[in-house]
Amino acid sequence: MKKIVFIFSILSLAMLASCMKTDNYPEPDATFSGNVTDSVTGKPFLTGQGEAHIRIWEVSYKENPTPQDIPVKQDGSFNDTKLFSATYDMQPYGGAFWPTQRQSAIALHTSLQKDFKVVPYLYVVDVNSQLVDTTLFLTCRLKAPVTENLPRVLDIRPFVSLTQFVGAGSRIDEYALDKYKIDVNNNWWDGVGDMTTGEGTTTYNLPALPLKPGRTFYVRIGVRVEDTYRQYNYSDIVKIQVP
Repeated sequence: MKKIVFIFSILSLAMLASCMKTDNYPEPDATFSGNVTDSVTGKPFLTGQGEAHIRIWEVSYKENPTPQDIPVKQDGSFNDTKLFSATYDMQPYGGAFWPTQRQSAIALHTSLQKDFKVVPYLYVVDVNSQLVDTTLFLTCRLKAPVTENLPRVLDIRPFVSLTQFVGAGSRIDEYALDKYKIDVNNNWWDGVGDMTTGEGTTTYNLPALPLKPGRTFYVRIGVRVEDTYRQYNYSDIVKIQVP
């Protein structure tokens, strides 16, 4: 009986060893980085942390691969250091910009730096900030680089943070309440601005923001349209020091 048990144990170990083969595939160590820029102004695309992505498909090994999304940072840059050297399709995706074309068969070997251009839906322009005691007053206008078939403009709202990372995903929640937003809800741009120049015809006065004294805040204004993703186009960030 002991002999049978011993033989069974040897066979079990042999089977286990055959299943534990060494993974000879290399670790993903290729780096893909770059910037998303505004094709109209040539400046970095203004977004929030992770509110837009570069979508990639590794097409060198499979006909219909599962996409991967690389988050775009607030300054429009992106960086991924854990990809396989391979051939990819690529496309800016999910942000507050007009849909882009998928770019095919781009080779990534060890390192690739590539920039992408997008057209934002809207600009937040002529931003004025005025601090009265501890209350912040904000005004702005809108501008559309492309007016034809622009999705419905939904709303304008402030975003406030204690750090330089500020947007829909990085904010102080008390200032994200609906009482601080302005509903626009115009189905067509001609109800907001000029169809030829794209210039908005209304100066929007946002509700007053009561800020706490003795702190430094970072503030920007966002506007969104009714597309699939409903992400925000942003103004530049304003630093507010409250005495």
